[in-house]
Amino acid sequence: MYSENKRNFDVFSLVIGILLIFLGGYSLYRPDTTLAFISIMMGMIAIIKGIYELWFRRGISFWLGEKSGWLLVMGILDIILGLIFIFKIAVGASFIAVIFAVWFIFDAITQLATANFFKRLDKGYYWVIVILSILSLIMGIMLLFNPMLSALTIVWIISIYLITIGILKIIQAF
Repeated sequence: MYSENKRNFDVFSLVIGILLIFLGGYSLYRPDTTLAFISIMMGMIAIIKGIYELWFRRGISFWLGEKSGWLLVMGILDIILGLIFIFKIAVGASFIAVIFAVWFIFDAITQLATANFFKRLDKGYYWVIVILSILSLIMGIMLLFNPMLSALTIVWIISIYLITIGILKIIQAF
């Protein structure tokens, strides 16, 4: 027997999709607000991580009888950085932009270092990795010396991601 599987309309996916597209568009329209939000979120994450490190240090001391000065220093440093990210949003956004640029540079260097492994498999793939890694390294250096471009790149990536996921959710609704 043939059984027709009718799919129902998913209102929740439609609402989420519209909301994500709106948020993506808004973040493109207001990159300063998006960077402030990212800075506050990173600050909250750093504070939570710092509290966890202090709690973990206490647990190590209680259970193992060992004291870790590094966990104490890192916990306090994370809490201080978190507070700076939350209360000095411009500093936090600048710091995030620099981290993003450094990430590009380190990733490109790592890809170049591991490209030799692919040389034995496929020379074409090896050259693609080398060329893209060099371009990524150049882009990382450009972003490092232009934190505003780096910050806008972060906003664009987040905005495009939100809009793309929003479109997919709307399609999923039907």
